Amino acid sequence: MLQKPFQFDLQMFSQKFEFNNKEIIGKGFDSIVYKVTNKQDKDQYALKLTSFKDMQHRFNFQQEIRLLYHLNHEHIVNFFGNSMDGSCILIEYMPHGNLVKLIDLQLDLKIIKSILNQIMSAVKYLHQMNIVHGDIKPENALISRDFIIKLCDFGFAIIQNQPNTKLRGGSEGYTGPEVGANDDYDAKKCDMFSLGVVFFVLYIGYRPFLSTHPQRQDKFWNYIKNKEWDKFWKIFEAKKPDVGFKNYIQKLLCADPNERYTIEEALQDDWFKSNQYSISQLAQQLSIHLTKQ
Repeated sequence: MLQKPFQFDLQMFSQKFEFNNKEIIGKGFDSIVYKVTNKQDKDQYALKLTSFKDMQHRFNFQQEIRLLYHLNHEHIVNFFGNSMDGSCILIEYMPHGNLVKLIDLQLDLKIIKSILNQIMSAVKYLHQMNIVHGDIKPENALISRDFIIKLCDFGFAIIQNQPNTKLRGGSEGYTGPEVGANDDYDAKKCDMFSLGVVFFVLYIGYRPFLSTHPQRQDKFWNYIKNKEWDKFWKIFEAKKPDVGFKNYIQKLLCADPNERYTIEEALQDDWFKSNQYSISQLAQQLSIHLTKQ
């Protein structure tokens, strides 16, 4: 297993790693992720390559590399190195994919809370370092070989070293409404909003709304924005959502970021922190569910 992050050129890489351009394990807007194998010890890794579509994408990818060098947390994907030209990174191979595959499994609330707790642990670590992920969604939370949840993809991450540092992007339907309003805002609260959407998707099975952008006039989002929570929850009453779940979601998806939970408040919420699996217990549960597929 590789240890300290290193830089490599493509010739050096091809000498040490087996690479099949047909073994694609992930795709993004400007990147492709391949599975590669160390020729010596046969350990597997993921190689993420970008095409640098424009200067912004170049900056995003190189920002991800800079951040990964400084991150070390059990719920953040392990980083092993990058190419000298900054066009690719070598990270931990996650054989069980991302959280998207869990959405249709109708997992019970205890499992889902335990999954969110692991993601929130990573977010707390980031926020304590004044780092905002900026693009939390099921696709960016991976499942390791040992069934541990790990946050990945820091292309939109920022260092919040100024009070009103703004996010550079995100994914529609997961991004806080303040991002599109051009107002001053606390970017950390945008991560909290995204966590609320992820929690909702895993429990209900689909997103609570398609967009928070004012020009889209999403009816479901307008109920939340206008604090018409009774009308909002009536849409999902067939799912019979837990009362505690509804109250908790309202603390994460509220339109006003000043009313939204911080990561510390979210983790300390009595309803949320009760009835959860330990890391090893959750791994056992996920192993059972994922091996059935």
